[in-house]
Amino acid sequence: MSNNFSSDSEHVLPVSGSQPDQKSNVPEDAHTPLASSANLPETDGNAVPPRRLAHGTVLSGGRYKLEKLIASGGMGAVYRAIDTRFNRPCAVKEMLDEFRNEAERTQAVEWFSREATLLLDLNHPCIPRVRDFFAENGRNYLVMDFIDGRTLADALDVEGNVAGINGARGVTEARARSWMRQVSSVLSYLHSQSPPIIFRDLKPSNIMVTGRDEIKLIDFGIARTFQSQRQATVIMTLGYAPPEQLHGMPEPRSDIYALGATIHRLLTRHDPSNNKPGPFDFPSLRVLRPDISPAFDQIVMKSLAPQLNYRWLNASELERALINLPPVTVVPPLINAAVDQRQDAVSGGALAASRGSGMHSSPHVTPARPISSPMTGPAAPQLTTALGHLKNSRIDAAHDAVKWAHSLEPQNAVVHKIFGQVFARRTPPQPDLALQAYNRSLQINPLDAETHKLIGDVWFYLRQSPQQAITAYTQSLRLNAQDFEAHDRLGQCFEKTNQIDPAIREYQEAIRLAPAQPEILRLRLYFSLGQLAMRKNQWSVAEHAFVQVLILNAADSQARFLLSQVYEREGKLDDAFRECGYVLKGSMGNTPAVQQLFYSLKNRLGR
Repeated sequence: MSNNFSSDSEHVLPVSGSQPDQKSNVPEDAHTPLASSANLPETDGNAVPPRRLAHGTVLSGGRYKLEKLIASGGMGAVYRAIDTRFNRPCAVKEMLDEFRNEAERTQAVEWFSREATLLLDLNHPCIPRVRDFFAENGRNYLVMDFIDGRTLADALDVEGNVAGINGARGVTEARARSWMRQVSSVLSYLHSQSPPIIFRDLKPSNIMVTGRDEIKLIDFGIARTFQSQRQATVIMTLGYAPPEQLHGMPEPRSDIYALGATIHRLLTRHDPSNNKPGPFDFPSLRVLRPDISPAFDQIVMKSLAPQLNYRWLNASELERALINLPPVTVVPPLINAAVDQRQDAVSGGALAASRGSGMHSSPHVTPARPISSPMTGPAAPQLTTALGHLKNSRIDAAHDAVKWAHSLEPQNAVVHKIFGQVFARRTPPQPDLALQAYNRSLQINPLDAETHKLIGDVWFYLRQSPQQAITAYTQSLRLNAQDFEAHDRLGQCFEKTNQIDPAIREYQEAIRLAPAQPEILRLRLYFSLGQLAMRKNQWSVAEHAFVQVLILNAADSQARFLLSQVYEREGKLDDAFRECGYVLKGSMGNTPAVQQLFYSLKNRLGR
């Protein structure tokens, strides 16, 4: 069973050094329902044009009545037909008997006969059943289940609308998971035959999906049993074939590689024939699609390991890994925002995380916050004007406006709060005057959580006294426990004063409140939490935190390296080796700590 509607035909290559005599090059038709068809070689322009069977033609003593041509190549065709005995649709695959020479005919007959022989003995829901096999008028025919659906190549065109990075766009993770699990199931079945059957040309155009999301493998024309391998010219598709197959030695794990390449294509539209720098170097899934879960990314990328020993042991193991995945969660796509500078978290050695994230807000500026108290008195217009000036960093103009407001309402708490912000944001800042103004505001309205937080900001950012700030932030949170910023800043103060357990607690609470916050803030929070959790040997907390960093920014090499350290401490050596390997290939590859950990893991794993 094959699909002549292959968009990959230009990349089909022979294994041996000789040039193939034939190739398949039939255009796709995204609008035509597909049935399984023969991937038989096409003749060149010197061949006699093949004769197509007309609508209404009957075959096999009147049993099969042809309705329409579905797919065709130079040496074969597939028709939708009606099995008149059971009054149901079927697919009739025809091998034409028009060849340039006897060698070509022998090859075509071998492929066709092998497909029929293989399929007659197979019984799996992802494999169309062969119903009949016969010869008539010098041509061979194969009758099988009709598949009303489309290839995954066509499905990508229709459904591949989830945007990623650098032009990547593909299907949803949920769809890709479902398809990968079904294909791994049928591969497990094929590989468990005695001897194992290797599909050898798995790609999007050779897999169909029905309206009920059921996967069907098509094109067994070049499938072989493992025992029957031989160094002969074998058709494969560049980008989907692993190194061992390129050298004429495919084995069951070669199909796993092709499945990984197929899923990678469906999620990103990346053409595997354009891999750089080498033909087996796939870009990381999550670099192109940051919304893909780390666990699924790891499953796909492990399938794509060029070295056999680094791939899944077999398709059954791959299927179990897919079944055990946690449910898909929808993650907003990455926005390429620059992340604040942070201290080098690996300078102290392979197992040492830095003592602080170094990603705090500027120590010279207290963020301006909106005023929450009501402004309905005589000074309301002046206060509104002052806030507008603050918003646009016109500090002197804000000071003039709030002075006017003070002359109208000297006992208004908002007036003194705005005075505090003016003093805090002057150049240079006037922290003493800011504290006096905020404290005066609290004398009038002691229950204003925001003013307590602003006092904390003065102590933390302007006075560089996190211990004093802790008191103010804590009081602010007593009055408003849902303030993301207060939890975040209190966590930073605890971290600065080496109070790690409460810092972890505050970061976790800030993260809980952070879904609507900018990605740059969530990146810093998760990174800080991961570092602190490492210091307290809270490995599961650290693992989750660094994975979240990589969800937001898959290119964060520091977070990936720290994750590899966490995996090592958890005893997950394969995961640690994989993540460290990614880091080794990137900008941190020359860092001694990275190299030390990588080769240590390599030795421990015996690789």
